[in-house]
Amino acid sequence: MKTSILLLALLQALGCSGLPAHNAEPAAIEDRSLGASLAQVNTVYAVNNLYRVTRASLKRKVPLGMNTYDLMMVFGIKETDCLKTSGADPQTCAFKSGFFVPSSTCSSRVRVSADAIQVISLRCGHDSDSSSDSSEEMFASRGRHHFNFPSFVNRDPAPPAPETPPVQPDRPAQSQPAGGRPREDNFNNFLE
Repeated sequence: MKTSILLLALLQALGCSGLPAHNAEPAAIEDRSLGASLAQVNTVYAVNNLYRVTRASLKRKVPLGMNTYDLMMVFGIKETDCLKTSGADPQTCAFKSGFFVPSSTCSSRVRVSADAIQVISLRCGHDSDSSSDSSEEMFASRGRHHFNFPSFVNRDPAPPAPETPPVQPDRPAQSQPAGGRPREDNFNNFLE
């Protein structure tokens, strides 16, 4: 009798200890959220060929209410051999071979509720060795209903090329001073 009470007390303590219970469902929801993000990438960014996920990580899970939360994910993509019009599953396609195969890093915010998974925002940028997120590295950013592309219209034009000074007949062209006037601070290798 004492053993069964002790066993019951032990089970109650372990059940309420705060140890995480293994649940396979969150991994499936994360995979479906990543699939929804990849489908959005292939809709928005793919031109001829589909993209496939190379790496992915869940950065944050933001609870919004009962059975509703946002997943913040970061994942890498690379172009595949499958055509966009083929209707193939991108994760089954082989990566394109070659040195200049387009690859990018994307971040997405996906809203998960009891009955739907919706991509709230998606942002992809070219892969680079640096970790900076300057606007020149980003080729597009997509929110709910807008696209943001880097603006090149407000940049100053390149300055005009400098004019070459006229050649003076008594001096070689390499030693011509700017403005055509002789310089007075000439040095030579001879001691006087």
